[in-house]
Amino acid sequence: MAEIKKTPETAAAKETDEMAERADMENAWRHFVESYDIHVPEETVENEFRYITLEMRHRLQYDTLTNHTPHINARAELAARENEYRKLAYYEAKSELVTKKLLADWQPAVTHEELEKEASALAVRQNTTVDMVKRFFGEDLAMLERDIKERKVRERAVKFRG
Repeated sequence: MAEIKKTPETAAAKETDEMAERADMENAWRHFVESYDIHVPEETVENEFRYITLEMRHRLQYDTLTNHTPHINARAELAARENEYRKLAYYEAKSELVTKKLLADWQPAVTHEELEKEASALAVRQNTTVDMVKRFFGEDLAMLERDIKERKVRERAVKFRG
């Protein structure tokens, strides 16, 4: 069996496949969250809405500064998308609540090998070294643990639903 050489084309194809896989996972997670029965406090949604609106306002200002694209009436631009931002705020708030509930219910474990593997993958994605990743996250990589637990919960939830 001939070995496939790693070329820019095969690397790009692999990256495209990984992006498609992540998009499929995100869509499946979105459907899971939307159908999950959990109370979402209005205050939580409002906090998320304010955060999203603030971030979008900053993006408009940044766009004006960097691309010289005038946003003369930023308030009107934001107001025109208010319903979209409110739906996004509800989803983000609910997604966080569902994730926390599933983490508490399922309590996934993370091994040192999984932490090392994630650090290696992160180093590749960020075009850096594992040592630099460890300097940032700490030698024990404990700060990556929650990310891995959340991913495990999402994968299990989507698989369970499917």
